[in-house]
Order: sequence, then structure tokens, then C-alpha cells
Amino acid sequence: MRWYLGGVRIPVHAALLALLLACALPAAAQSPPGAAPDPAAPAHGLGDKTLSLSLGPTFPLFYLSSAGLTGTNLKLLGGTASISWSAYVNGAIQIGAEIGGGFAFSRPNWNSLLMLPILVKGQYVLDLYPFEVPISLGVGMNVVKYGDLKNLDLLIKPGASLMYIYDSKWSFGANLAWWWDMQFYPTDPSQSRIGNFLELSASVLYHYQ
Repeated sequence: MRWYLGGVRIPVHAALLALLLACALPAAAQSPPGAAPDPAAPAHGLGDKTLSLSLGPTFPLFYLSSAGLTGTNLKLLGGTASISWSAYVNGAIQIGAEIGGGFAFSRPNWNSLLMLPILVKGQYVLDLYPFEVPISLGVGMNVVKYGDLKNLDLLIKPGASLMYIYDSKWSFGANLAWWWDMQFYPTDPSQSRIGNFLELSASVLYHYQ
């Protein structure tokens, strides 16, 4: 049996094959159920959490006071360690907390400077898969002890990190952060100063829900 289209004879089986192909094309254009997710979609969302551990050296830079910039009289021998927790507010913003410890030694007598920062921390995470670049700001208190002297300072800690995404749970990388340790003496403002320290640390980060 044949059909006629514009005077041309078309076999029935050829017409049916053409019809099946026309129906199959739209279905083939759709993504299969097991297709990979859109790479533009955020990897994390509301409710996702992270736990990180950081360890590395600190570098005392200078003090800023009413007299201008002065040296810290601290050796370039010190370090810091911290643990932080955060939760995603959306695909790019995290809110959390950080607690840590730091130490340095004075010169020439090797007296120890001990610091215990406790911070509220916010981060904006740039997704550059397979890397993430968290840009952070921490604000809180720093418990400082030098010899027999103790003080409770305001600490502001901006920083940035470069993290390699190993898999959906683990990331590894490095942090660079600036410590502004603010010591205020209302009774004698001339003694007030801002300590400036640079932190360079390595991090391991765990993602969970």
C-alpha cells in the first residue's frame, strides 16, 4: 500500500518511520533522569553546615597608637589554631562562630603573649569549582595575657581563603587573615593601641547537613 504526497508515492512503512522519528526527537532533547545537575546551580543551600580546623603561624607586624606606628617587640615565632562552625543562609553566605588560640614571644626576654579570640563570623563564598574562595569577617573579643597582665580586647579579623573541593564532604586549603586587636584605656587614652598581626594558616573543612 502506498500514500501520495504531492504526486510522489510514499510507502506506508516509510511514513510510519518518519512519524516515530518526529515523536522521538523532543524526548531525546530532554535530560535523562540520571543527568548531572546544572553546574551553575549552588553546591550548598540553607541548612548546610561546615566545621573547620585551622593551624599555622602568626606574624606580629606593628602597633598603632597616638604616637603613630611602633614595633611590637615580638619575635617572628608564634602560631595560632582555631576551630569554626558555620551554617549557610543561602548558596553563598555563611554565618557562624570561631574560637581559637594564639601565642607569641617578646624579645629579648622571651616573655609569652597568649591570646584567646572568640568571634562571630560571616563569610561570602565565591564558587570557582573545583575551588571555593570564602571572604570572611570576624568580630568579637580577644582575651590577652602577657606575663602578669591580662586584658579583654576587641578583635576584628578580616580574611580570605582558597579551598580545594576534594569531594562533597571535604575541602582543603589555606587562609590569610589580618588581626586588629584593639586595646582601649579610657582613663589614659595615650596607652590605647591597635595591634596588627598577620595569620597564615592551613585548613581542613567538613561539610554536613
